[in-house]
Amino acid sequence: MDRNYNPQAIARTVKVEDLYDFDITIARFILPRLMVFKEHCERTPRVTMTHEEWNEILDKMIYAFDRIACQTEEDTPEYKAYIKAIWNNEMDLVDLKRAAKASLKPIADGLSLYHKYYRSLWW
Repeated sequence: MDRNYNPQAIARTVKVEDLYDFDITIARFILPRLMVFKEHCERTPRVTMTHEEWNEILDKMIYAFDRIACQTEEDTPEYKAYIKAIWNNEMDLVDLKRAAKASLKPIADGLSLYHKYYRSLWW
């Protein structure tokens, strides 16, 4: 383990308020770094991957973290219609739920790509 890395010392600097919406705190940390990484990255994770393909993947990650950081991931018409139907005690929610879930797919895809390429985020 790196001798300069001290999790206990770092833990003392963490604000409890940052943990209330920890996913948002993390997204706000990752987003600007991903954006700068994309600007300066000159390599791809695989030899067979083009820069265009890698940039598309990074854009999908950036989109997901941006929506989470701005707390707008659920600001789709489909998701809002689904929530409204729940509040109005509507019975037939299957199609609305399917549409709401589909509208959130780009965020899920971006997070999945982040997971897949996490160990490739270096120069």
